[in-house]
Amino acid sequence: MELRFEDIEEHIILIEIQEKSTIEEIRVTGTKFDLENFPKGTNLLRNSLLNKGTAFTEEERDALGLMGLLPPRVTSQETQLVRVLGNIRRKESDLEKYIFLTALQDRNEALFTRLLLENLDEMLPIVYTPTVGKACLEYGHIFRRPRGLFLSAKHRGKIKEILKQNWPNRDVRVIVVTDGERILGLGDLGVDGMGIPIGKLSLYTACGGIHPGQCLPVILDVGTNNENLLKDPLYIGMQHRRSPARNMMKLSMNLSCPAMRFLSPP
Repeated sequence: MELRFEDIEEHIILIEIQEKSTIEEIRVTGTKFDLENFPKGTNLLRNSLLNKGTAFTEEERDALGLMGLLPPRVTSQETQLVRVLGNIRRKESDLEKYIFLTALQDRNEALFTRLLLENLDEMLPIVYTPTVGKACLEYGHIFRRPRGLFLSAKHRGKIKEILKQNWPNRDVRVIVVTDGERILGLGDLGVDGMGIPIGKLSLYTACGGIHPGQCLPVILDVGTNNENLLKDPLYIGMQHRRSPARNMMKLSMNLSCPAMRFLSPP
């Protein structure tokens, strides 16, 4: 099945402007929101699934508390795409391009997804192999913003509470989990292997049509046997050797049962 960007875009944010330039209904991923309960202002701009940046219209800016928070000129997504393509093509290394794409994904999922869909041959090697391997080797050093769930042994028995209270989306269709022990032939990268679930899910969106809000990357941190990471002050995982396999299995079971209960299609 051929996937068009419009098939995803309409689910990311569709704002219907009614008479007198008022918004009566906002629909996101099939869910209707009252304007009163919809994110506004800086909270909206920080929500990557809803943020459209300078593509918000004058009516949307007025209704959603965005006046003064964006450059005054309204630009189309097509114009935004020209800008980001120019920026990424000026980067000198694939790792720099990866960092740029990660930042874009963290602030504007719609634009990120369209960039992938319309330039898949060019962007695929950046978002996933081979560049994601280089990114995982440097993950703790280039880390900027968390994405997904970071679960460790200290969360055992609390995962149900974490999913229920801390993960914002209930309609999750795909979960990609790793413990980072074997990453693309690079060995044990521990939590730095989080780039793999994130990259795979980006491809599932671009190539499989799965809405990004319905994807959940998960890293299970049970330690690492990588000596370099155990000594690296910038490593973002637990700095101890890997727990026995039975502990990994217990943590996996602690995740799977609550996930099926709390993260399921309506």
